[in-house]
Amino acid sequence: MPEAGLQQAGAAPSAGAAPAIGAGGRLPGRVLVRRYAFVLALLLLLGLAKILIAPKVISVVGVTPPDRVVASGLVIGTAPTDTDLAELTAGLRVGGVVSLAAPSVAEQVTAASLHQAYLYLAVPPGGAPTWAQLLGLTGFLHRHTGRGAWVYVHDGAGGPRAVTTAAMLLLLRGQAWAAVSADITPAALRSLSTHQRLALEQLRSALQHPGRAAAGQPYAAARLEPW
Repeated sequence: MPEAGLQQAGAAPSAGAAPAIGAGGRLPGRVLVRRYAFVLALLLLLGLAKILIAPKVISVVGVTPPDRVVASGLVIGTAPTDTDLAELTAGLRVGGVVSLAAPSVAEQVTAASLHQAYLYLAVPPGGAPTWAQLLGLTGFLHRHTGRGAWVYVHDGAGGPRAVTTAAMLLLLRGQAWAAVSADITPAALRSLSTHQRLALEQLRSALQHPGRAAAGQPYAAARLEPW
């Protein structure tokens, strides 16, 4: 026989029974309003965070090692295969390809078949783009990064030439060196040659002190070129 004080299984609770947790009954209206307001504010904050973080998210689209997004519109990596170029077009809407390594006829043909513009800049291993090359590159970015499109820059191995070029492009965009260097991994910084480090310092100095560069400074004519 069950004890008289226990309710039989399946029986409806009595009118005076209290729930297991809480005081029972509906919450006061003001409490509900505060809770709904808190949840709404949290959702809005999460949505804003997603918008702010999205441009810096690294998208892996098939190139190995994974591409590195430098800034919205610019990504660097290794020499792409035909499949990589197709995936870059579909995944990132890449509208232009820049090669800093030896020119590849096959790469140019594939890029053309995918309606991607192609630019070759002769930057030797251990070297950095000249001021004239940087001007040509910023013009290329202007033309091919509109409406959410991207430009893919590679030096064959996604190595020091690509990193140096990307850092220079960020400097020309007006980004401070502290912010630029923070976006570059320590390993990538260590991979830069003495010439590449010097070129970055010369460009940074010319942009900070326009018109006061020493005679013969290769970036003496440099100016901000937002893209």
